[in-house]
Amino acid sequence: MKDTDQTTAYRLTITVDDADLPVDEEVRHALLDDLRTVVRDRLGERHDVEVDQDHITVATGYRYVQVPAECPLCSEKLDLLSVHLNTENGAYASAMCSNDHCEWSGDAVYRIIDLEGSETDAVESSVLTGDITPNHSPY
Repeated sequence: MKDTDQTTAYRLTITVDDADLPVDEEVRHALLDDLRTVVRDRLGERHDVEVDQDHITVATGYRYVQVPAECPLCSEKLDLLSVHLNTENGAYASAMCSNDHCEWSGDAVYRIIDLEGSETDAVESSVLTGDITPNHSPY
């Protein structure tokens, strides 16, 4: 039988696309702070899920994630070896733990998260300029 009192920690992601947010920075920040408070209060009052206000981030724009180049078993530095391009959106690099006593090895996974370029001397992010829109995919 499953223990119904047991909980599991997860990251909660709420994405709102095409929101016509206020241009005024002060008004926009007040709106984002209000959203953070509402999410915390709603989780606590309606669902008994207590979340510290400091653990809730509400921000505009796109975000990317990354993991450190550390061994997932012992946290030592990874040695990244040969890079292999794949036919989709990225590459793999053979990875080995640098700790002689740890036997972890695997692949570091790379994905294209942005395209930077320009027609002048100034290099610009294609995501920030709105020329491309990133896809959001769950693990």
